Order: sequence, then C-alpha cells, then structure tokens
Amino acid sequence: MPQHLPTVTAKTSLDAQSHWDRAQSMAQIGSLEFDFVGQTSFVSPRLCEMLGQPIGWAPSALELLRLHPQHEQDNIQQLWRGAFTHRRTHIQYQCSVIHGGQTRHLHYQGEISYSEDGEPTTLFAVVQDLTQHKQSETLLQAGSNLKALEDATPDTIAHFDLECRRTYVNPAMLRLSGVPAEAFLGRRPTDDSDSEQARGLEAELRTCMSEGTRRRYLYTYYYFNERGMIRGIADLAIVPTRNEQGEVIGAFTIGRDISALKEAQGQLEDAQRMARIGHWSLDLVLKQAQISSVGRDLLGLPQDRDLSFNDLLDYFPAGQVSSNVEAYRNAVEQQRTEFRHDHSLTGANGSLNELHSWVRIEYTDKGRPVRVMGVTQDLTALKTLERQTHQLAYYDALTHLPNRAMLRNALQQAISDSTRHQLTFGLVILGIDHFQKVNDSLGQPTGDALLKAIANRLSQHLRGYDTVARIGGDEFAIVVPKIRQALDVGVTLSHLKNAFRAPIHLGDTEIMVTASAGISVFPFDGVAATELIAHADAAMHHAKRCGRDNFQYYSPELTSSARERLKIESDLRKAVVRSELELFYQPKVDLLTGEMVGAEALMRWRHPTRGLVPPDQFISIAEDTGLILGMGEWALHTAFAATQKWNEHAAKPLKIAVNLSPKQFYNNDLVATVYAAMEATGCKPEWIELEITESLLLNDPTDIRATLQRLHQMGISIAIDDFGTGYSSLSYLARFPVNVLKIDRSFIRDLTSNRDSAALVQAIISLARGLRMTLVAEGVETGAQRDELKALGCELAQGYLYSKPVPVDDFTALMANWKLAG
Repeated sequence: MPQHLPTVTAKTSLDAQSHWDRAQSMAQIGSLEFDFVGQTSFVSPRLCEMLGQPIGWAPSALELLRLHPQHEQDNIQQLWRGAFTHRRTHIQYQCSVIHGGQTRHLHYQGEISYSEDGEPTTLFAVVQDLTQHKQSETLLQAGSNLKALEDATPDTIAHFDLECRRTYVNPAMLRLSGVPAEAFLGRRPTDDSDSEQARGLEAELRTCMSEGTRRRYLYTYYYFNERGMIRGIADLAIVPTRNEQGEVIGAFTIGRDISALKEAQGQLEDAQRMARIGHWSLDLVLKQAQISSVGRDLLGLPQDRDLSFNDLLDYFPAGQVSSNVEAYRNAVEQQRTEFRHDHSLTGANGSLNELHSWVRIEYTDKGRPVRVMGVTQDLTALKTLERQTHQLAYYDALTHLPNRAMLRNALQQAISDSTRHQLTFGLVILGIDHFQKVNDSLGQPTGDALLKAIANRLSQHLRGYDTVARIGGDEFAIVVPKIRQALDVGVTLSHLKNAFRAPIHLGDTEIMVTASAGISVFPFDGVAATELIAHADAAMHHAKRCGRDNFQYYSPELTSSARERLKIESDLRKAVVRSELELFYQPKVDLLTGEMVGAEALMRWRHPTRGLVPPDQFISIAEDTGLILGMGEWALHTAFAATQKWNEHAAKPLKIAVNLSPKQFYNNDLVATVYAAMEATGCKPEWIELEITESLLLNDPTDIRATLQRLHQMGISIAIDDFGTGYSSLSYLARFPVNVLKIDRSFIRDLTSNRDSAALVQAIISLARGLRMTLVAEGVETGAQRDELKALGCELAQGYLYSKPVPVDDFTALMANWKLAG
C-alpha cells in the first residue's frame, strides 16, 4: 500500500486500498514507489498488470529499465541522469513495454526527493496506460469517397511514401500555402527547409512508418509565395498507410490550422499560469467535468483525457473531497448563485495545494443545480511564503527554536496570565561555557552542530509547557511558568543539569558541555519583558564570573555590575582612539648569571579619571567585543619599535615577549600583521617572542599549527604562557613549534612551602629539558624561590623580586642601572 494513503483503522485501510485500486483501474494508471537508499520498491497491483508482472513484484531500478525496448533504455537513462545532476524534483516521459505479443504505451510522471547532500532518496511515480487511447484513433480509409473528402475538407492533407516524399497534397493545403502542387510533390519536408520543425516532422513520419503507430505533431510552418511569408501552426495527425497485406507503405498527415486559437490560448494560459489560476465547470446533469490546462497542471490531472464527475472525484482523497462538497451543499441549500471559499486539496501528483475558489452555480426554475462553474487560484506559494516569513521572524534558523522576538511574545503572555491569576514565573538565561573555544578550535560547522544538539537536549528535558528559545550565539532562554516560589526555578535547573551530564558526540569528536545560568522572577525582579531579560542576563554573567557551571539568582547589585561593564566597554572604545593604552615591561633574568636577557610587554590602560586600569578589568571585555584585534596589532608595533631602539647597538640584544589573543589567529592574517610590524619598525625576528595560551592548541587545529610554523620559520620564538594550568594532554608540545615554557605563578607561590608544588615544577623542568625548550618561572617574589628554582635547573625567571612591570622610559633606565650594577 502506498505510504501516502491515510491509515486509521484496519477497515478504513482496506476501504482506502480498495478505492485506490479502483481509481487506478478506472484511470488506467498505476503507481510506483522507490527507495534509492534502501534499494526497495513498491509497485501497485494495477501497474504490475500493465507491466505484465505478478502482483507483489518488487523490482530493482535495473529490472525496471530492462522492461523497455533497447532503443528506449538509453533515452530513459539519460533523462534520469539529467534529473539527478540538476536536482530536478519532477520528471515525466513516454515509453513502451511489450508482453504477451502486445505493445503497451505508457506515460511516467514522477516526483523525486533528495537528501541535504543532494543525493536522491525516494521516487513516487504515477504511470498512465495510453494504449487504448492510441488504438482508438482510427485509420482513414482509401477510396473514392476518401478522395472526395480530402478534396473538400478545409483541413490540409498530404500523403508521403516510405522515403518521406510527398505523393499528394489536397486543395486546402494549396490554398493555405499559396504555392502550386509542383512545389510539394516528390519533395521531403527537409527539402523545403532545414529548420528544426521540418526535421522534427520528418522524424515523426519515419517513426510512424517504422513503428506502424499513429503520431501527433504541432508543426510550425513557413511558406513563401507572391504575397510574402506565411507563418502558422498546424495540429498534425500522422497516420501510417497500409496495403492489403497490412504492410506499411507510407503515411499521411491531416492538419488543422490552429494559429489564431493557439495565440489566444497561449495568451490566456500565460496569464492564468502567472496568476496560478485555473477555470473549470461541472455539468451536474451529464456528470462531466471540464478543467482548463492550467487547472489540470495545478492539480496534477492528465491533460489528454476527458474526465467524468466521478473520475475527477477519484483523483483526490475521499476525506478532502467530502469536506469540500459540504461547502457546495450549504450553498445549494441557501440557493446562493455565487460564493467563495478557501480549501486545500491533495492533487493527483501528491502535492498539497492551498486554494481559493470563486464559484457560480446555475439552477433550474425549480431550484435544482445543473451546472457549477468556478475559477480556482493556487495560493500554496503565497501561503508557504507567509509561513516562511513567520518562521524567519519568530524562529531561529539553526535550531528551529523560538528566537528573541518569539521569547518577548511568550513573556508578554506569561506576564498577562500571571497578573490575571496572581501567579509567578521564572525566566532563565543560559549560556554555554567556553563555547567560543569550540568554534575557534573545531570550526563553526562543529559549533553549529553542538548548538543543535544542545537545543534538542534542552527541549527533551523541559516540561511540555516550558518555553525554550535561542536568543543569540550560545545563549538560550527558558520561560518557567506555574511556579509557587522563586526557588522552584532552581529545582528545574537542577533537573536540567541532566541534559549536560552525558558527553555530546559529533562524528568522531566527544565534547563535554557545561552551562551557566541566570534567573529572574516575575514580579519581584521586573514587571516588563525587557527588565526580566536584562536582569536574568546580568545574573548569567555573574554565574560565569563565579566559576561557571552554576546558576545565580538576580540581585540589584548585578545591575550595577552590568552597567559598570558597559561603561568600561564604552570607555575602552574611546581609549583605542585617544591613545590611552601603553605597554609596561617586566624583565626576564638568567638565574645563573643574574643578567637581564629579555622582558615581557604587558598592556596597561591609563584612564583619564580612573587612573591605571588593571588588565583583568578590561582585557576580557576587549576579547568579547573584538577590540583586542586592533589593540593587539598596536601592541606588536609598539613593542617592536621599543625593542629595535634598545637592541640597535646592544652587544647582547634583549628578547621581548608579546602576548597574542586567540582571536588574532582566527580573525586576522596574523603572519602578515607580524611581518608588517617588523618591516615598519626594523625589529629583527630573533629579538621577538610571541606568547600564546595552552587552550589555543586544543585538539591540534591545522590552521593554528600552520600559522605557528610560518612564524617559527621566520625566526620568531613561540612561548606557552601559564603552562601547567591548561589541558592534561601534553602531546601538542611535540606537534607544535614551541620554544619556551612559562611555569604559571601558582606553582611558584608555594614552591618552598609545598612539596607537591616543588615536585610539579621539577617535572615541568624535566619535560622542558627533554624537549630542548627554554623554561621561564613567572611570579618569582623571594630569594628563597629564586634559589630553589636555580637548584632545580630552571633557566630564566621574572617577577617582583627583580622588578614590577614599568613604563618604557623607566624600563630604559632599569636596563642602564642593571648594566652598571653588573
């Protein structure tokens, strides 16, 4: 049974099957369904009969193809290849099969579905048997009566021999063309013209004579006579001529000039096709249906078959027909002569059409309806566009969850309901922790797949009346209605943690996900949608600052904190323009000799009213807003210029380290930026050290490795900052061109008082030696720490024991005093 038929009960299923089989039998059609993925098929009983196969036959694509004559197989294959190549969803063609000594002429019309990758997945086809229709066209008989008829008829008639040469043309053809008979007789159509039309007519003649079957051809003719050129369109019937033994000895054509009719029909059909309008009429006395060509196209009905009223009803699902008939029955009961109605109908091609009809009913004197006429417009595309517009306006394109606009509507409804019934509800803003690292390291397609997986899990773990929306980036919002107290939202979120407990598998990648959430509660934290969203968002950011993977309720202090962050962001944008940024430098010292060998450049912000702003108050904001790109490029130029000045005449040049942001790798041509800074300042690559974080090397991204390789090949050193606090896998040290490891200050702080810290530092030093890397200890503040590091074999150190970070002029003086002290 075809999958698209309705199945409600066993009886209904059998009735539907019976109606379907009956419809196929009456309409001389069969159906075929084919699954290209599973290579399975279903052939309706009627089509099995048409193809001369047993009921239940389930062929492969190759077995279907082999039913046709060899000369048709190549054409059919080319049609299918072209459909698949150009991703066509519809295909139709005529073909034949031979079984039991009889040739059956068939018309295939199919609908193809494709996967997201553009591969064909399924085919549904309707096959019509045209054999009886073709056989019903009777041959004209030769004879004297026929000759008189040929001479008298206004239709053009021409006889052809087996070589397609004309042997007779009737007077009507001579009158139409205005040329003498000698211009036609003994000549082929292609002798008169090398046009595509002439070649087509001759090909149809040869096919008619070789197959012995009647053909039809719309022939555009051109005749040149003393009146000039005559052009028109003739509807030609091409019929084989046989001798007494039944052998084909030629063919003749009967043509009717339809130029004026064709032009009028074309103009009308063009207008109707553009407007998707078809006209129709139903004769309720004779039970006959007349439907325009466009109307038949809209509903997938055959163009070349007369339809009775019952034939028409059999093409459509019974349930849809009955609901539409009800509208007409009501109009008749009210004796209305005109009415309009919207309705939907599944066409014979299986497509659901959304229609609007203008209907007129004619009655007898006694009020009996005898004729129904109408014009029906297909509004499917318009309705689809309306739904798509609504989808785009209110739903997220990636996850298909409601978007921010729909969230506002849901909040307004929740506020209205809660106010009316004196209830409360909660709003949760949820942000995925470290989501940007996934995008940066695994690429945006993986990030998008992760967001869709998270959206699916959230939907599965929430109650049916909760609303979950994606409001941008990695942030989701959840409206939690029908709560008794604010703490109930926290209980919901505790249950929601189950959505993140199991890892998410994306292909060969397994990702553990955590989330931070903020909660605002109506009416305590706001009575307007904008207030609730802003306050839940502030609470979410507070949850991230509290270590992530937790949820926080809103408090007024958070609003103050959020406003402060916005003020800093605004001032930071001005700082870049006003040149309020500067670099401080902290020396690096050789532990064995006490000699200064380099320095780290550290960014500072000298605010006009706040004074010197610590980096932990503005660097993260610069990262989030993208300002770090311009700030990072400025830092490279500034540090390189200072380095060139210090090292220009130095006997032992200093190596200056500059920190890089991950965004500089993903949003910029970093190599070109570094090279441009070197060119502009004259700084040499051996004087430069670029510091990166361990997180940047997560999962060994190819683009980052290639960038680091290019920088390394330029002669620039690469250092890993805060080593030991990142990821457990150390295999990246062997894969990336890393020259320097900087031990994080958290290990140095407890070096002399904690045996475990000392053991960890010893392990890191051993690792660096084994990989032939230079080791720098950060945060050295006491002589005891310095001595312990020296004893363990650490090479370089930086920290307050030697100097805090100082401005460029102070560092220049520090260098001079260091040399004098040495």
